[in-house]
Parts: sequence; structure tokens; C-alpha cells
Amino acid sequence: MGLTCGGKLSIFFLVSLNGLFLLFGIGLLVIGIIMRVNAMVFVGPEVMKLLNIVGFNGVTLATVASSLSIFSICLGCFIIVEAGLGAFGACCKVRCMLVVYAVIVGILLLAEIAVVILWASMRDKVDGVAKAAMINVLKMYAGPSATDEISVAWNLLFVGMECCGVVGPLVSHVEFENTKWISGSSSIPYSCCIEATMSNYATGTNIQCEEMSANIYRKT
Repeated sequence: MGLTCGGKLSIFFLVSLNGLFLLFGIGLLVIGIIMRVNAMVFVGPEVMKLLNIVGFNGVTLATVASSLSIFSICLGCFIIVEAGLGAFGACCKVRCMLVVYAVIVGILLLAEIAVVILWASMRDKVDGVAKAAMINVLKMYAGPSATDEISVAWNLLFVGMECCGVVGPLVSHVEFENTKWISGSSSIPYSCCIEATMSNYATGTNIQCEEMSANIYRKT
């Protein structure tokens, strides 16, 4: 007996959906490999040095980034296999594969719910600990024109990620008061200004921005 229109549509939907999952899995795999082979492609060597310093409980942000690359590779491989099971099982009408596919999807759904609950319960604590660790390292910041590794990394982070300090300039200007840099009437460094670029952050200046008297600094 042939399939009804509804059955054919279900197979088409399942194959198409798993085709998208396959592409997503390949993407995760490629990103994970690139991060694993050369994480500096994403953040640059100077910022990577900062990530090797910032940490808590003996775990640095660089270690976390490395672990994420491994997780991305494993998850990508898993999704590729899972998508293959679903697509092949639906296309060739292999009942065993579809049963295994359904079981795995059910397990993944339960795992995802558990992870979301765990993250929701720990998010504020993890966020607070990470920010405290970064604020502690920010104390070593010596200014836009400084050439030490920590200061250069912070400046590149401010310009490249379009941010200022750890929690934003409205609070970070207080954080900068505890750094090696704090300079005269300036509340934030020039690298926090919107106009600052990778080529001029060390030599540029804008009094209105640095004193926060004009709304021309980065907000996050």
C-alpha cells in the first residue's frame, strides 16, 4: 500500500528538518575545530593572554573557551549522526532507525530542560563570580597608551567588542578608579569612546568622552 499525501508530507518534512540539522551540526563541528586549532582567530593573541589570566577556582576563561571547542566538536558530530539517522530512516522507511531517532530526541529534550533549569539557577552566581574575577584583573590596567600585555588586551577588548570596563561605563568609571591608569579628570579611557579604533586608541583623545560629559562613549 502506498503512502497517503499526509505520510509523504511527513517524510518530506522529517528529511528537510534533518537536512537543516545536518548543516547545523557541520557548522558546529567546523567552528569547534577552528577554535581548537587556533582560538586566536576569534579573539586575537593579546586578548587570549587576558583570558589566560582571568579566572576563578583555578579555572581560566581560556580553559573554558578550550572546553567549549571540544564540546562544540562533540555536539556537532552527535547532531550529524542524529540527523543522518532521522533523514535516512524517514527516506528509506527504516523503522528501527526511526525508533532510535525518536528515543534520542526524547532524551535530548529532557537533557535540554535539565540544562535550562540548572543554568537558570546558577546564572547569577556564575555571572557574579566571573565579573568579580575580571574586575580584579582590571586593576592592573595602565591606560590606552600602556604597552604591557594586560593593558593592551583590555584596550583591544574595549575597541573590538565595543564595550567599556566590565559592567558598562556608568559603573565601570568607578572600577577604573582602582586601576593603575586613573588620570586627572578622566573617568574612562579613550579606548572606551565610540570613535576609538584599533589604530588610534593609544594616541587619540576626546575630553568630552573621557570625562563622560558627552554621550559619545560605549554603553556596555
